[in-house]
Amino acid sequence: MAEGKNGSIWFYIVILIVGAVIGSVIGGLIGQIGPKEGWVHDILVQGVNMGLEPAKMGLDFFTLTFGFTFKLTLSSVLGIVIAGLILKKV
Repeated sequence: MAEGKNGSIWFYIVILIVGAVIGSVIGGLIGQIGPKEGWVHDILVQGVNMGLEPAKMGLDFFTLTFGFTFKLTLSSVLGIVIAGLILKKV
C-alpha cells in the first residue's frame, strides 16, 4: 500500500474528505442562518457542480447506473485547507 512519510495515503484522503464534508455542513448552516441572497450566500453555499451525468447500461433483467457529482463551494475548500493544516500539526 502507498505510504506517506507518516502513514497511509488513504488516511490523508479520508481526512481531506472529512474536511470537505464538515466545511460543506458549516457552509449550509451559515446559508440557513444568514441571508438567503447576496454575496455571502453565493460564496459560501452556491458552488460549482462537476461530475458525470448518470450513464445507464440496461439489459432485460439487469440495469446498471453509474454517475457522480461534486459540488465545490468556498466553505468546502476552507474545510479541506483547515483539515490539511490540522493534519500537518499532528
